[in-house]
Amino acid sequence: MSFFNESTSDYIQFISMFLEIVGITLAYIEIRYKRLARRIEARIVAEENKITRIITRLIENKIFVTVTTLFFVLIFFVVIPYWLRFYDRILTQEGLANLEILILCTAPIIALFIVGLLVVAFGDFISWLNRFSDGHAIGALGVSVTFLGLLGETYQVITILTR
Repeated sequence: MSFFNESTSDYIQFISMFLEIVGITLAYIEIRYKRLARRIEARIVAEENKITRIITRLIENKIFVTVTTLFFVLIFFVVIPYWLRFYDRILTQEGLANLEILILCTAPIIALFIVGLLVVAFGDFISWLNRFSDGHAIGALGVSVTFLGLLGETYQVITILTR
């Protein structure tokens, strides 16, 4: 199987188009509606500060540390080996069914953990863009998102050229 294949290229097309539309819209908001861009930026930074304080309190909480440890144990010793089909040779079909139920039950916790980390990273990225672009963080974010969409377009061009 080749790294550049047409079915992957088709899926990347949808993601790239969405990223480019969002990026151009954010850049347009920065250029045309400066007050709105400032309000969006202030709101994101305020939410980032609020979430950072909550996460700091959570890290100090022993129950959260235990849940985080369980999260990493589940990911590295249950989910990843299951995806790699390591347990197919060890467990029976009934055992695999129970393992699937365990993974499905823990999926919302895993998703919330990942979303929380992404929100904090996004807020930090906006703060960095504001320092980097001297008060034009939303426009810089738009350019960054559009660049990600263009990376998808580059993958598509390479796929077409390697046919």
